[in-house]
Amino acid sequence: MKKVLSFPIALLFCLSSFIAAAQTNVLTGIVRDSATGKPLPGVSVFFNSTSRGTVTRPDGTFILQGFPPGRYEMIVSAIGYANYITEINSHHLPASMNITLHTEAAELAAITVEPYLKDGWKKYGKTFLQYFIGTTANASSCTIKNKDVLRFHFYLKSNKLSVTAVEPLLIENKALGYELEYRLDRFVCDFASNIVSYYGYPLFRDMKTDDDLKKKKWENNRQLAYMGSAMHFMRSLYNQKVREEGFLVKYKIPVPNVEKQRVKGIYTPNVTKSDSIPMDSLHHYWNVLREPDYYWQEVGDPSGLLTILQDNTHVLFFNGDLTVIYGNPKRGIAYSESSIRLMNQQPIAIDENGSYFPQKEVLNLQSWSITENMSNLLPRDYDINSTIP
Repeated sequence: MKKVLSFPIALLFCLSSFIAAAQTNVLTGIVRDSATGKPLPGVSVFFNSTSRGTVTRPDGTFILQGFPPGRYEMIVSAIGYANYITEINSHHLPASMNITLHTEAAELAAITVEPYLKDGWKKYGKTFLQYFIGTTANASSCTIKNKDVLRFHFYLKSNKLSVTAVEPLLIENKALGYELEYRLDRFVCDFASNIVSYYGYPLFRDMKTDDDLKKKKWENNRQLAYMGSAMHFMRSLYNQKVREEGFLVKYKIPVPNVEKQRVKGIYTPNVTKSDSIPMDSLHHYWNVLREPDYYWQEVGDPSGLLTILQDNTHVLFFNGDLTVIYGNPKRGIAYSESSIRLMNQQPIAIDENGSYFPQKEVLNLQSWSITENMSNLLPRDYDINSTIP
């Protein structure tokens, strides 16, 4: 997962056809060492932010199957090797993949290893947990089992805290019933701008239990975490069912200044002869010409957010902040207001599974800045209608 969120001081569509389509997707391949060409057994192969993963067999081959439609980052990871990352589209799967891994030593040969704070967890562990795990009701049931693999770096000049991990983080979420392997790329807390960002690659696994009451509790908590989430919103936007799914949106569009356009057509300063123009009209023209060419008007039509290209790419774009309101009184979810901002005012592509690209472009504000974290994180292949076996 890659995501950007701000400090709090700033911050039912998966039906049987969706499930049936998932069963037909099969991805196969082999993983080899780049130097020797030998097959690599026991390598982790998974789709980023999903529960779909496997390990390579003794002959280096793997099979991934039964994943829902959409685009995914496929991660191939092994100790001592640099991660291999590529995009997979379930609608255009390759016949077979031939993957080579490069040793991490070769990748890091030209990089100076940064020193880290020996007492980093003591100094900044609470800050890391606050923004990585979160502070929602689920956070108290979410635990990092191997926090000793974290490395903390503080940069005084830029007033930034950076956190990396030498091994995948093992996270246990007893509220949602997931165990996660999270390959943390980097966590950055910018105290100057009040923005926190972190990027990584989680693999989900269902926790095992024979307790039916616990399963029902996990299912209920997952549904509550999903409803009103950024993933829920992106899926509803992709399927053009924003209002049907219970969302309201607000954003601004540029509206032409019609009066200025009219005045420009009849009067040009220092060009148009003004002898016969009444003085009050001239003053009006001068005032109007100082006005902006466009005004910003707030609208609530979700269809204006989405453009569908010829290749079926769904593109989301808006100016300023997009406000998203959601509530579900029947499930006890109070109405709350979230918003997102495109950091560089560039369009993003959204996918049917709720993901978006590039992920670093999106800044979460208001409610989502608090709720979009590890304690509420769901896999991209989550189906709100599913039950835990």
